[in-house]
Amino acid sequence: MVLVKFMNLLRSKYNIKSFECPAKDMQAVLEYIKKTYPQVRFEDLYQAILFINQEKVSHRKRFETPLKPGDIVVFTNFVGGG
Repeated sequence: MVLVKFMNLLRSKYNIKSFECPAKDMQAVLEYIKKTYPQVRFEDLYQAILFINQEKVSHRKRFETPLKPGDIVVFTNFVGGG
């Protein structure tokens, strides 16, 4: 199982803090989200900042990144304000 967290705008928009899911890669995480949380718009996930185990993952194939049990996946957005 991997732990998936929604932070900042995603958390407040979808009222999802975190969940665990079986996943061997990020594509499996996306499939789990689609099945379990159909209200989540994939556009929001694709635009989000992605961290896996506190490391920012920004390469083009980030949703093909392999995962292992115990990994922590975080979807977040940069938030600014004045």
